[in-house]
Amino acid sequence: MKKYLLAILVCASWGFISNEVTQGVVTYTTKVNMHKRIPPEEEEMKKMVPEFNSTQNQLFFNELESLFKPLPVDENPFDQSAGSGGGPRVIRMVMQNETYINRDNEMMTQLREFMGKKYIIKNETSRIPWKLGVESKEISGFVCKNATYTDENQREITAWYTEQIRLPIGPEGFHGLPGLILEVAVNSDEIVITADKIDLRGLKKNELKEPKGGEELTDEAYKAMVQTEMEKMGVQGGQGGMRMIIRN
Repeated sequence: MKKYLLAILVCASWGFISNEVTQGVVTYTTKVNMHKRIPPEEEEMKKMVPEFNSTQNQLFFNELESLFKPLPVDENPFDQSAGSGGGPRVIRMVMQNETYINRDNEMMTQLREFMGKKYIIKNETSRIPWKLGVESKEISGFVCKNATYTDENQREITAWYTEQIRLPIGPEGFHGLPGLILEVAVNSDEIVITADKIDLRGLKKNELKEPKGGEELTDEAYKAMVQTEMEKMGVQGGQGGMRMIIRN
C-alpha cells in the first residue's frame, strides 16, 4: 500500500511540474567531435587538434519566449587553451552567438558574431518535420522521449524531449516538440548538446531579451558572406560560431 501511495504522489508531482512550469534556465554542454571534421587526406591534423571541443550555453525561457546564449567567459568551466611540453597550443574562441524565439509572433532573431563583427538575422520560425519515436531515457532526472529528422544539410538530428515540461523549446534553434528538448545529437555523436542543469525559477530582469546591436542581414546574405570569407581563408566553417587557431 505504501509503494502504491508513493507512486501516486510521484506521478502527481510530475503532473504539477508539467502544468505549472513557465519560467526557468537550462544549462547545456555542447561537445563537438573535431576529429570527425578532419577530411581523410588531412589525417595528420588529428595530432594537432584535440578530439573534442566543449562549451556551455544557457537557455532562458518563459511561457512565450526563449533565449539561447553562451555562458559568460569567466564562468565557462572549460579551458580556453590546451597544449603542453612545447607542442602546439590550441586557442578556442567562443563567439557570442544568441538565438531568440518569440512563439507569440512566431519569429526567430539570431545574433551572429563573425570576424569581430555582429550581425542580426530575423526569420519566421519554420516547422521542423520531427518524427516522434518510441524510445525513452532519463536526462538530468527527467524522463525523455526521442524524435528525429534530417535537416537541409542532410544531417541526421536526434532530439530527446521531456513532457514533464510542456514547452516546445530547446537549444540552438531546435523547437516544436511536445516538451522541452534536453538533448540533441547531430550525425550520431559529431555534435551532442546535453542539459546538465535545469533551474525552474523566475527570471531576473534582462535575463531574457531579444538580441540587438548588429548589422541586419537576411539569412541568405549572411550565409553567402560567411562562405565567401571562409573560402578566402581556405578553411571550413564550424558549428555554433566557434573557430580554432593552432599556434606553435
